[in-house]
Amino acid sequence: MLREPSVEVAVFECARGGILREGLAFDECDVGAVLNVSEDHIGLGGVESVDDLAAVKSVVVESVRRGGWSILNADNQLTAAMARHAGGNICYFTLKDQRDWPDFLIEHVAGGGRAIARERIGDGWDIVLHEDHEAIYFMKAREIPATLGGHAEFNVANALAAIAMAYCHRVPLKTIRAAMSNFRATFDQLPGRLNIHDAHGFRVILDYAHNPDGLTALGALIDKMRTDYKRIVGLVAVAGDRRDADIREMGSLAARIFDDIILREDDNLRGREPGSVTRLLREGAYAAGCEPGHIFDAPSETAAVEMGLRKAQPGDLLIVLADRVEDVWGQIRGFDPNSKSSITAFPDVATAEVA
Repeated sequence: MLREPSVEVAVFECARGGILREGLAFDECDVGAVLNVSEDHIGLGGVESVDDLAAVKSVVVESVRRGGWSILNADNQLTAAMARHAGGNICYFTLKDQRDWPDFLIEHVAGGGRAIARERIGDGWDIVLHEDHEAIYFMKAREIPATLGGHAEFNVANALAAIAMAYCHRVPLKTIRAAMSNFRATFDQLPGRLNIHDAHGFRVILDYAHNPDGLTALGALIDKMRTDYKRIVGLVAVAGDRRDADIREMGSLAARIFDDIILREDDNLRGREPGSVTRLLREGAYAAGCEPGHIFDAPSETAAVEMGLRKAQPGDLLIVLADRVEDVWGQIRGFDPNSKSSITAFPDVATAEVA
């Protein structure tokens, strides 16, 4: 792509695994961004701690050319600390109101530095650009459809990062504002990320919250929506190459978020024995107080989705954490509640184990 002469701008996601295996696809970049660092992928590829993971991710902003821009999440301590070694100029983004800014961010903006912030002004949250000792109103957070009225804070943070990247690449604010206003969390625009389907008498949300931080963020959104639904059913899975503690934590979080939990394993077990991931998820759910009769096993992702669709009743919210997002979205859209189920029974794992 970089050799193609017709390409004017290329935006790459530089995954941890790819950086460790191959490095970066470029020597320098104009804009580099690190959105967060959390305890994920620990124990893989020589990454033994969250500090190791931060060192890997920091490579992206260390490659920023002189005169370019490094975009950093001021709300994540490990990410913000990358400013010491980042190339180019620094632009922070933050979800915190200005009254709660950390000292380094206050000093950065007071010195004329650039930052994109979500700030409470009046009865709502506004996005404000700080630069050269000026505060420039950008737009209201709720005006970005992908944030679901500003309630999906993780997409507000993603929007702040995207705004910062575009602005630092000299895209006009008017153009950025139009793009944000027209960007929705639909399957066409954002496949597998907060996609909503309402055609079956209950709401289905398809997402890819595949680690504890992701599920925690999704849970915060669900808490804001909880009163709108009778019951919340969740399909949960996690990759087999995660640590036992991480898998148990996913089960624990699921128990706090969902009324009923359907467990499955990925097709690729990544070195695990069949059934070991669901066993660890159940252990975490039980430890968090999940009652017997509310945990169910499915032999595959397809079966788990069908189970969830058939369990959901009018007024319910069904959360599907998917791996094969295209296949699952097609299954959700094509679901016929009047068709015969391919599942002979809902295996009540919790009841069976208690018995």
